[in-house]
Amino acid sequence: MNSTRLSRVPERQELSDFVRYCRERASPEKLGLRDSGRRRTKGLRREEVATLAGVGLTWYTWFEQGRDIHVSDDFLARLVRGLKLERAEQEHLYALAGRDLKPRVVERSDVPTALVAMITALPNAAYILNLRWDVLAFNDEAERLFPALREPDPNMLGIVFFCEAYRNIVRDWERSARQMFLKARHDYLTTGKDPILRCLLDKVMDEFPTARDWWKDPEVVRIGNTMKELRAGAGWKRYDLSVLLYEGRPDIRIVVYGQQA
Repeated sequence: MNSTRLSRVPERQELSDFVRYCRERASPEKLGLRDSGRRRTKGLRREEVATLAGVGLTWYTWFEQGRDIHVSDDFLARLVRGLKLERAEQEHLYALAGRDLKPRVVERSDVPTALVAMITALPNAAYILNLRWDVLAFNDEAERLFPALREPDPNMLGIVFFCEAYRNIVRDWERSARQMFLKARHDYLTTGKDPILRCLLDKVMDEFPTARDWWKDPEVVRIGNTMKELRAGAGWKRYDLSVLLYEGRPDIRIVVYGQQA
């Protein structure tokens, strides 16, 4: 049985915090657990999670406390099933436990020409991202929305946090920036801990101390469809952002801005 020794104290603490968060927000009723009396803690008791995961209470307690113990893939799989974690949360759990996928980060020169031609022909704003949030290609409408894309080697995370023009056109910048940061953190943890992306995340935390709290936030946000409001003259325009994956290439994301009526 494959197992990993949790020897890095900071990561053990992050793993401990995340598992406790999942346990405390879980609903006993939705998991089919009969309430045996008044609960003094939120969510599930440790003994209930231990039972769901098929381990002893003492061992589970050590695990949640971040002790230096061996954690197997089988245990993590049972924990995922027992707590009914969503896909993004499962990826986050495995990443914190040291199970990292390491796909290659696509460069600008690697983007298929047919894909660039496709977004160029779209009437809606569209751009292509890699796992570092580098903008690999974009169309004219995207450039109109975000003039910073004209800068050399644009990166969407950098634009959101370090471009004053972007801050002036997006509604509720802090909420939007937090969501972007959590998505980029998720990419960092689950796709091989790319050092370049980590440097950018560290730069954000240096410049915006609030982001240090976001890094510790147990909420998991995965890149996906969302809604954004951008300034249009004296008012606001709502966009539905669709994130598409290129077949067989999870390292390429196509983002299309659909305007709401």
